[in-house]
Amino acid sequence: MQGLRPEPVLGVSLEGISLLRLDQSADLAPGNKRYKLEGFLEQARRRGVKRLLSFGGAWSNHLHALAAVGADQGFETVGLVRGEAHELNSPTLQDARRWGMRVVALGRSQFRLRNDSLFQQQLVAEYSPCLLIPEGGAGPPGVHGCIAIADTVRRLGRGARRIVLPVGTGTTMAGIVAGLDNTFEVIGVASMKGAVDLEGRIAGLLDLMTPGDHARWRIDHGHHCGGFARVNSSLRAFMLAFEAVQDVPLDPVYTGKMMLALHTACQRGELHGRSTTLAIHTGGLQGRRGYEWLGGIS
Repeated sequence: MQGLRPEPVLGVSLEGISLLRLDQSADLAPGNKRYKLEGFLEQARRRGVKRLLSFGGAWSNHLHALAAVGADQGFETVGLVRGEAHELNSPTLQDARRWGMRVVALGRSQFRLRNDSLFQQQLVAEYSPCLLIPEGGAGPPGVHGCIAIADTVRRLGRGARRIVLPVGTGTTMAGIVAGLDNTFEVIGVASMKGAVDLEGRIAGLLDLMTPGDHARWRIDHGHHCGGFARVNSSLRAFMLAFEAVQDVPLDPVYTGKMMLALHTACQRGELHGRSTTLAIHTGGLQGRRGYEWLGGIS
């Protein structure tokens, strides 16, 4: 990983803001997904299980990372993907198949049961012996893996005490919050519209961790830009302008929304005179191929 780079946004002075680029880690699965998988991989090793099973969509960063890591570490992987078989030919899934992942189509009604315990038991019985990993690597093992990101923040953070990152399931954020003390503030920029359960989900994950001091935290729900994987005109214009100026690619699902939130805060003067801010680039760039206006490139 190349560490930190200070990045101005669209010519607006962002003195005191740095970017931790997890997307530049030298790994087949760069970004936060690799961290979230580590706890599950350790769990599989302890159980002597060699088959990993998980859920996702046709452009899933999680399944992409799972297939890559599985191929690298000798695990058999099975991706249970939302949609019909003829829909599952995205570049993401093409990569996954090349890495040896078995891609199984789940109809949308079945996919909605992915968090149902009885449905999960049926899948485990069908694919046994296996370890079923929740969609996105959510859950306590994923949180434990992401504590390592907090270690990197302390080591490379240039004294930053405000940490900003994009949030989906809340697992990465919970790990970072758990790994830092209350001299830090962690702000998550929600990628989903109406994620009213997000605070409760993160609080629940933190309650499962070892009790003790952790960072202060809050969620910004104002920059979802229409919903998960949705792009409105503001996000599109911002990303195109940002990338025309900076040598930092973003993805529209997560990091684009985070950087737009920071840009908005700067325009409003909300960061002026406050402590150093560190933004975390969580990767996900392979998903850019699904957006033609980005040139379909990663």
